Amino acid sequence: MTRTPGKLRKYPYFKVQARDPVSMVWKDHQKEAFDDLDSARTYRCSIPTDTETRIVMWERAGSRPLPE
Repeated sequence: MTRTPGKLRKYPYFKVQARDPVSMVWKDHQKEAFDDLDSARTYRCSIPTDTETRIVMWERAGSRPLPE
């Protein structure tokens, strides 16, 4: 099996997700991923405050949302 080309990331990494107001599910905000939590928090602050957001930490075993 060949490998799909793409960016290989070190674990853990972080993503900012926004809640879709129509489907009410969490979706990655612009597919951005961050190597550290501070970068994810800074990016989250740039999103309009009327958008519900959260930060998710991805590890080899899967993902989990971080507490506020």
